[in-house]
Amino acid sequence: MGRGSVIVVLAVLLVFSCEEGYMTDCRECDPEYPQQADLVIRYRTPEFIPENPRVTLYEGAIEDSLIIRKFYIGEAVSFLTVDAVLYKDYSATLEFIFEGQKYITTGAARPRVRYDETSCDEPCYYVYDNVIDLRLRYN
Repeated sequence: MGRGSVIVVLAVLLVFSCEEGYMTDCRECDPEYPQQADLVIRYRTPEFIPENPRVTLYEGAIEDSLIIRKFYIGEAVSFLTVDAVLYKDYSATLEFIFEGQKYITTGAARPRVRYDETSCDEPCYYVYDNVIDLRLRYN
């Protein structure tokens, strides 16, 4: 590798090594620090409609077996919303049958708060990493 190639590679690494960017949804912003978060559990898409879905929500990792709640879903909705504690780990499983085959999907989240001074009209707090996506992507 020539000297010019090394310089180009280092320049590209410097440009792309910065902290990952994020977009703040100003509709979700709050000028006051939130005391808790809404944990959103997504489990259904129009392409894959699970039969007899059962969501199990855990505190911490699934392996710890600390079950918070089980949801047996009968309505045709795409997600659940649960009150959650900030900076606490949550995980979930979804068990269902699709086209005669049993599936189990897993996911995890840790709701956190970010302070954003510049993206919205006024500085605000934004809850992120509060979605557990259990949707089946491939079958």
